[in-house]
Amino acid sequence: MTEDHRTAAQDAAVAHLRDLLQAHFREAEDSADEDGKFSIGFRVTFDRSFNPTKLKVSCRIAKTITDEVESTVEDPQQPALL
Repeated sequence: MTEDHRTAAQDAAVAHLRDLLQAHFREAEDSADEDGKFSIGFRVTFDRSFNPTKLKVSCRIAKTITDEVESTVEDPQQPALL
């Protein structure tokens, strides 16, 4: 791959990233946590098995809810120690 092709592929990927960011920024803001934090994940895939190279850019916006409960479970076969 020539340097011109590399540059063209990178430029196209950045343009697609920008398009997706502009298209989905409000949804990402709406997914912010109580501290106002939110994230957008991007994936860029170059498939050179095609001629010309196929480019796929995807974004992921997810609201993750994490909850946990911690406890101990006593062995019912063991008598309690005094």
